[in-house]
Amino acid sequence: MIHKLGANYHFFFATPNSIARIQSNINPFYPFLKVKPTDLPSISSDPILVPKFVYEIDWNRNHFATTSISLPAYITYSGKEISIAGKWPPYASYMNTKDESVKEITSSPFPAPSKLPFFIRWEEKEKIQIGGIKQNESVELSVLTRTKYESAKYLSLRDIVNPTLSEEEILEKIENLYFDKKSKAYLYRLVKILYAGTPEEEYKIISNLFSDELEFAKFLSQSIFTAEIIPMIHGPFLQSFIGSFDERYIRYVYPKLSSPVKTTLQKSVSKGKLQMILDSPSLEPKYGEGFVEKLEEELYKKFSRNIYYVDGSFKTYREKIEESDHTLKFFFEDSKKVNFWQTGNGITFFGLTKHKLFFRTEEWIQNLRFDWFLSRKEWEPIVFHRLPPGLILEIPFYTTGKCVVGGGITDERKAFEFSLQWFEY
Repeated sequence: MIHKLGANYHFFFATPNSIARIQSNINPFYPFLKVKPTDLPSISSDPILVPKFVYEIDWNRNHFATTSISLPAYITYSGKEISIAGKWPPYASYMNTKDESVKEITSSPFPAPSKLPFFIRWEEKEKIQIGGIKQNESVELSVLTRTKYESAKYLSLRDIVNPTLSEEEILEKIENLYFDKKSKAYLYRLVKILYAGTPEEEYKIISNLFSDELEFAKFLSQSIFTAEIIPMIHGPFLQSFIGSFDERYIRYVYPKLSSPVKTTLQKSVSKGKLQMILDSPSLEPKYGEGFVEKLEEELYKKFSRNIYYVDGSFKTYREKIEESDHTLKFFFEDSKKVNFWQTGNGITFFGLTKHKLFFRTEEWIQNLRFDWFLSRKEWEPIVFHRLPPGLILEIPFYTTGKCVVGGGITDERKAFEFSLQWFEY
């Protein structure tokens, strides 16, 4: 299965050979004001997780509307007992270090261990960690600088050109496009990349281009998504788009279209439909609602691919310290109020300081994201890519915030989710 529905996220286990084509709309469940969500790529050849509280998704003939975040009941720990408002779920029990249930929890309040952290089986495949690994102590950590990966969207010729065309035929079509000389040179290079090998090899080459050639990267992620690329697109894309668009707006822009785009438009519709367009009264659309603007927007939504590339570095930590390591000391505060709910074994809650939350990776992780809910109107997403096990990550700790939810996908294409609370929300 390429898609999995989680508590707060959609998980897509895409690969270069098993592409996820996602139809999505930004429709936040909460009225976020300070951070504007970005458009999702419509095509992903990498694993990707999508927040259910931000995007509505159409997948495999199913529509998934946006929803509120899902959180387990908050467990209060007094130092001697645990309690919740309401009943414990049927699987509630204490767990040992091997993730085995060792003692059923039957009442509220219920006697609790005095040493933190301890773990509670919540549902069959869910557990809650009470407290951090480190607390009420000063800890020295080794400082590591890791490669930072960013994501971008680009257009792959593999997704748009007629697969029966030869390299020479594609180059000939590019020659007739209304792109400037520099842009055509980039397109010629893309053709060479397309015919250079497998989808995996194409991905690696494009990723390196995003890291090393900023102008080419800008072209791939922005300039290429114009109406002038339309003559390259194989299939019914333009016909379907025109069929749902107001003929008056098309008539308004028709005389201004470049010759290649105009010719492609004429070939994409029936003679009757073309005559309807030409006979329609010309109507100037509102700003941003015109035929070309909407066509380029749809082109971006339908054909943009996601890619990860190297973009600088960021600071992480490890517990193991070598003699030559640069180290920092942190005082980890009492974290007995913290409930860290999780499915899977992607990360563990390590501890908190006055201004930071720390987490330790337990698996090789492809994608990891934290979604901070500062309030119902303030949301801060934090994203990491390509992390090894045993790494300690830090994110901000906003004491006046509401909660953190998150999730990730491991190298083995396994999904995990989590949430962190320190009071009933």
